[in-house]
Amino acid sequence: MASLLGKRPDLIYSDSDHCVSLLGNVIISFSLQPPNPSYLKAWTKAMDHLVESTSGPIAIATIIDSRSRPPDETSKRAIRATVSKHAARTCAFVYVVEGQGFAAAAMRSALSLISLTARYPFPQKVFANVPAGTAWLFQRMESVAVTSATSREIGSTVETMRSRVKHLATAV
Repeated sequence: MASLLGKRPDLIYSDSDHCVSLLGNVIISFSLQPPNPSYLKAWTKAMDHLVESTSGPIAIATIIDSRSRPPDETSKRAIRATVSKHAARTCAFVYVVEGQGFAAAAMRSALSLISLTARYPFPQKVFANVPAGTAWLFQRMESVAVTSATSREIGSTVETMRSRVKHLATAV
């Protein structure tokens, strides 16, 4: 599989709580808080763009801070609609809920249950840290011969996104 080493991720959206980037065939989002309408609109548009501008399967990586509240029902429906729309092209979806303790574990459990009931035709998994989540995602991408970002490149993109969001959050 070819690497995108040296290729910069395309920053699609950023506010003080969220960031969305595209890296090869992967859409990566980082959130400190639940989705807001602007973020959801940008994320949906980015998913549409990724599917239209790439060939082959895509992968989704969503990184959530454990202090974030769960999304409201409207946001959940919007996310499900977008993921369902592109399910045929998706090879894997990873959630990473960062943090330790009861709140983080409860959120990971809730996402695991939601993933089971969604019955998407692609594998999904929830992790506690970015390295484990991106390694799993990369293995899924390799299994369908997706030429895209490596686990290390995805992790580096997440760190850049985290820094950007935290910088914007302190500037507000």
